[in-house]
Amino acid sequence: MSEMTHDVIVVGARCAGAATARLLARKGYRTVMVDRASFPSDMPMSSHLLWQSGAAHLKRWGLLERLQASGCPPMFEGSLNLGAFTLVGCAPSPDRVAAYAPRRLVLDSILREAALEAGAELRQHFLMDDVVWENGRVVGLRGGPHGGAQETLRAPLVIGADGRTSKVAKAVGAKAYNEIPAATGIRFSYFSGVPAQMEFIPGLRRMLLAVPTNDALTLVGVTMPVEDFLAGRDNVEQHFFSELEQWAPSLAARVRAGKREDAWLGGAVESFFRTAAGPGWALVGDAGLTVDPISAAGMTNAFRDAELLANAVDDGLSGRRPLDEALRDYGVQRDAGTMPIYQFTAEMAQLLPPTPEIGQFFGGLKNNQADVDKYFGVFAQTVPVAEFFSPDNMARIMAAA
Repeated sequence: MSEMTHDVIVVGARCAGAATARLLARKGYRTVMVDRASFPSDMPMSSHLLWQSGAAHLKRWGLLERLQASGCPPMFEGSLNLGAFTLVGCAPSPDRVAAYAPRRLVLDSILREAALEAGAELRQHFLMDDVVWENGRVVGLRGGPHGGAQETLRAPLVIGADGRTSKVAKAVGAKAYNEIPAATGIRFSYFSGVPAQMEFIPGLRRMLLAVPTNDALTLVGVTMPVEDFLAGRDNVEQHFFSELEQWAPSLAARVRAGKREDAWLGGAVESFFRTAAGPGWALVGDAGLTVDPISAAGMTNAFRDAELLANAVDDGLSGRRPLDEALRDYGVQRDAGTMPIYQFTAEMAQLLPPTPEIGQFFGGLKNNQADVDKYFGVFAQTVPVAEFFSPDNMARIMAAA
């Protein structure tokens, strides 16, 4: 048996992968990140929103100040413009942090640099060919630069953090479950000269948003049923502005007065879980769990799961517990922690027309700031979904309408 060259190999060096690699390197494990990209490079198809619970991870890891220093504006409040009135709330946050909407070029670079500072290695331009199996376990992977010599890296654990089309997941045969076809598509771009502060504006089977990001830019997007998203592909700009002007004329006027500074971006993705781990392998981030972007839960989930996985790996590699047992528990914790926001998001992504009961619910929220704050806390994952939407709590809110 060949000697192990590393303790952990992480495939993917962006949000989930770099965070996991940093945590493991700080625990003293020989960690290498491999990625097919060369850095710095952007990942434009991202919701960008890092809710308060996600930002709290950065604060705990000592990295929040770096994000703040990048010029990404903090968002302490969010607004939901319902036409007749607007709810403005501040999600409860025990860590007293704001939400942020960083460009991925910025956030991923911060995480990657922190991983390198912690002692992790980085192999760029590294195309994974396949994992290496021995006696029914993954013990490494083969790969190398495009058109270049292949090499084999060996480790007791290979972590796939390579996105929803994960080659690691495919190579190990990770099973998908709780699958939900893409229900929505989002179209967005970045604009200068458009003041905004985390704004959500629902329309009929639409959700529009505007959030400030790096470089004094504002991300403005429209989420719609996937069939309407596909119908707008022939004239993207015209379709975008017609949606904006129909459902959010005030925002449309601000955007018209500004300037688009990037390409039109957008897409539609299915939601799914994949088996979180197996003998010698694990998945983290979108590789193991993808949620419809309408609730912008992706990066927050990725940070939570990076920490869960790093702790499980530490338990296993340190000998405190069998590695396979620790990894199984990671999967159980990941699924239990995700399922409430996953189901809530799936329901939200249907973009169903409002019912009288929904109108009564929002009418009840209007008169209670604490409840408005908790409603935003559901999205921020600082208020449990089941607690806020319990029958008793819903009845109390609606009775105040």
